[in-house]
Amino acid sequence: MRILRAGWLTDQGRTRTKNEDAVFADPGRKVFVVADGLGGCPGGEVASRIAAKQIGDALVRLDRTAPAEAGVRDSVAKANRAVIEKAAADPRLSGMGTTVVLAVGLDDTFLVAHVGDSRAYLLHEGHLSPLTRDHSVVRELLDAGRISREAARHHPQRNVVTRTLGRSDDAAPDLRTVAVQPGDRLLLCSDGLTGMLDDPEIEQVLVRFAEPMRCCRELVARSNDRGGLDNITVIVVDVPG
Repeated sequence: MRILRAGWLTDQGRTRTKNEDAVFADPGRKVFVVADGLGGCPGGEVASRIAAKQIGDALVRLDRTAPAEAGVRDSVAKANRAVIEKAAADPRLSGMGTTVVLAVGLDDTFLVAHVGDSRAYLLHEGHLSPLTRDHSVVRELLDAGRISREAARHHPQRNVVTRTLGRSDDAAPDLRTVAVQPGDRLLLCSDGLTGMLDDPEIEQVLVRFAEPMRCCRELVARSNDRGGLDNITVIVVDVPG
């Protein structure tokens, strides 16, 4: 896989008093991370920045000649421990946590991992497909057939996650290897995007705007136009032809 074109943007949104999202991007080393600090808890922005930087720095140094899964799991585990230790050292940060979604480009694949409800998508031949399944109460209700997709968008527990970094020693990520082709586009995002825009509208933007940074700006602008109820972070990565 040749050098990637990528754009990324993080925005406070229209209603939050601070931005608790964090982003790490290194197109040259094909490493991309989005972390979303838990709102309503102290230190969300601290947790997300620790996770994004620690995981990003570790993956930049990843040995690409060895199986990548172990390195990704190790980077997430160490970031989880770092968040826990930071909270233990400062009572003001007690209870802080963060989600994370990441992607590492290998030969003709991306290794995608996530904890929580930040998401990854793949745009292939104009069709958008989710690569992650939220670790959330609403996702569990959907999987059990107890609520509809429409009801999920307005469910009172739609922001309650069931797995995070910083809350327990058991924060193992779900991993997925995704084959990609020239012309494909990868999206990583926090739920500030997906809470405002549905998948068909996200797909429309990814198809319409060819330049990754322009695409990021449009996704953030549309989310804010819908109310910007949360922080919004997006990374758009193009697979070269």
